[in-house]
Amino acid sequence: MSPSARLRLLPLVFLVLTACPSQNPDDSSDAGEQEVPDLCNTREEALTSAECQLTLGQPLERYISFGGDSDWYSVQMPADVGPRSLVRVTAVYTTPITAVNLAVSLLKEDGGALAPRLVDSHGQGQPRPIEFVVPFAQPGAKLLLLLSDEAANPSRPGFDARNPYTLTVEVLDNPDANEPNDTADKATPVALTNQGGVLAGSGSGYLATAGDVDRFAFDVPAGKIVYVRLTAPNIPPPEPPPAYILSYRLLRPDGNAEFEERVRTNVLAADLAAARRGGAAGRWQVQVQAWNSGTSTQTPPGDLRLKYTLEVKVLDEADPNDLSTGNDTQSRAKVAALSATTSTPSAGRTSFTGRLGSMGDKDWFAVDVATNTAPTVLRYRLVPLSSGGRFPPLPGLADRLVYVLTEVTGSSASDCVTKANVCPKGNGYGTDSTVRALVDGWCNNATPLCLRSSREESEYLPNLRNFGGALPVPSHTTTSRYYFLVQDEGTNWADDKDYRLEVEWLDDPDEASHPSEGMDSPRPQVQMASDDAAATFPAPPTGAAFEVHGSISYGQGRLVGNDPVKGQGVRGPGDYEAVNTDVDTFSFQLPGGSAERTWELQWEVDNLSDGGTPYGLALDLAFCDGDRLDGGVCTQVSTGSAGQPLTLAYRGEPLRAWHSPAGSLSNLQPLYKLERGPTTTKVTVQPYACSCLEPRFMRGNVLKVAVSGVDRMDYGQADYTLRTAHTGYPKSYTTLDGGSASCPVPDGGTFADGGAVPGCFFTRQP
Repeated sequence: MSPSARLRLLPLVFLVLTACPSQNPDDSSDAGEQEVPDLCNTREEALTSAECQLTLGQPLERYISFGGDSDWYSVQMPADVGPRSLVRVTAVYTTPITAVNLAVSLLKEDGGALAPRLVDSHGQGQPRPIEFVVPFAQPGAKLLLLLSDEAANPSRPGFDARNPYTLTVEVLDNPDANEPNDTADKATPVALTNQGGVLAGSGSGYLATAGDVDRFAFDVPAGKIVYVRLTAPNIPPPEPPPAYILSYRLLRPDGNAEFEERVRTNVLAADLAAARRGGAAGRWQVQVQAWNSGTSTQTPPGDLRLKYTLEVKVLDEADPNDLSTGNDTQSRAKVAALSATTSTPSAGRTSFTGRLGSMGDKDWFAVDVATNTAPTVLRYRLVPLSSGGRFPPLPGLADRLVYVLTEVTGSSASDCVTKANVCPKGNGYGTDSTVRALVDGWCNNATPLCLRSSREESEYLPNLRNFGGALPVPSHTTTSRYYFLVQDEGTNWADDKDYRLEVEWLDDPDEASHPSEGMDSPRPQVQMASDDAAATFPAPPTGAAFEVHGSISYGQGRLVGNDPVKGQGVRGPGDYEAVNTDVDTFSFQLPGGSAERTWELQWEVDNLSDGGTPYGLALDLAFCDGDRLDGGVCTQVSTGSAGQPLTLAYRGEPLRAWHSPAGSLSNLQPLYKLERGPTTTKVTVQPYACSCLEPRFMRGNVLKVAVSGVDRMDYGQADYTLRTAHTGYPKSYTTLDGGSASCPVPDGGTFADGGAVPGCFFTRQP
């Protein structure tokens, strides 16, 4: 067996230079007070003195024994070193404290530096090991080492005659079989073979030495998608983590970087991946190296322990929309024509199939809705499919988004930003500054675009069902185009999975008969019916005299019980709607007079075809205060005594009614009862609410109720029935202990806290 073979197969033999001072076991004197021989002070001694010549693999202990002391050593390389040979030098103080900031230089025999000088500037802390791992392929050559103190204060150099440092030099085989492959002309080829219609191959390596760079090369035909993935395991404790942060650069045939990425921390396992469109044919390369922030002047270290794996795939473009000219810009959007007619519902439906097959992929679609002089509604839904997925989803969070936009014609970008008739803004931008920037950004597009709807996926909210929407389409005398943009939010993610974008344009008979009204434009006034018998109290009777009907067809709706941050319902934290919700306003004529009346109230929403509830209802109230007249017109009251809007919406938890003593938690009860049936979901205001019509409002004669959607669970249409009536006041309710109590009596009295009760005071907010 050759000497080189024995060197690889057997443990390295250690040679210890025993120049350290011997100590008599019977001598109890302090070792720091003994004479320590000062050896190897010059380069000449290192080359000529046996005491200064190291043997590979054997640790040497010596001292920096006085201020300004420096030690020189030499070591001879074996005759069988080759292209994959590495020299590893380790120098360390094993004591927990020393005054020496050990500095080590690794030199060629002629004195030239083989590697940058390293210093353990540990200050008052524990000394740290110094390590060189450098490639060296000159058989029989000699290397020099120079060790000294790097004094923090040059006028007070450090030394340590008590504790020795340990110095070891080894020759190892580089575990990376690809070396040398640090330049473009020496890049390791990655053989790509056809694996189920995908060209795929792999490689692996180590960044074993400081500043090591590994290159891999592979050929890419024209028009392909290039997928690369770089992985490496973590090194679990108690071993220290990798000495460097792994990074890579994907290089185009011209040598320019198409993409680059790094691991965020060296503690966790590495998983980096990218999928990029290839363009012209040529030889691509992946350059793997340790990350340097650009602010450090030191060469990143290597690590002999960490093996990385590189996976490469070259794929055909599988999205038909991206073939030829593609659909990655608005001008190249795939367009379908719709015509919404009751007789031919299918004419108002279309769907598009696409996939995000590479980073930065954008899919533009559009629908042209034909001329229509009645209000209609446009519904859309994005449905992820199981087909596709030739590579795993890229690392990171899935964050797809859908934008619905219309072109702004005949108006400026400024008008798009500031004028609601040019680009509606719903109830405003909310408190999220990014929403305003998003909307205004589209207005300031080269061709101003009005953002009608936006949906953002969130992997943190798995129960969120927000990939859909319902938009009002006003009457229009020319064809109107609505654009849909599907992409990844940060343009750095892709999954190569198909999705289906479903779009449906529907008639909206309720909106055509009664366009969305505010408080100032309600539907024709109806008489609120009397229910003196109160046989079904607290529910009003059924029948035409007690019921009004409507449909909530578009918008996200309002929020009462759902929290977008928790992923409840269909609205995500960053979702936006230019028209927030359809609103139906009803005007009820009250019977007049000066006596309080109890208000019976119930609403019922039709379930969806699958039995689910599209959403609940919110009722905004506006009374007419007959005691405050302005030019003969009563003052509208839409807020309570605390200035909060008078809004009713289902809440299932116990609440305080207006008549409950302030500060008391002992008698809170539910104000609403929810009943889920096979075809409808019903909410009834409970007797404990003591809902009543104050005398001033009876004298005002008018109550307006604006109905809107709340806490959407689906973007389907919500057909509803609102039942209302007035009956005698006061009514009784059941207390928590099973007893009975009465609502405050008309002729006054006092609350438990001493406050006066002026009969019915429904707008009193506790």
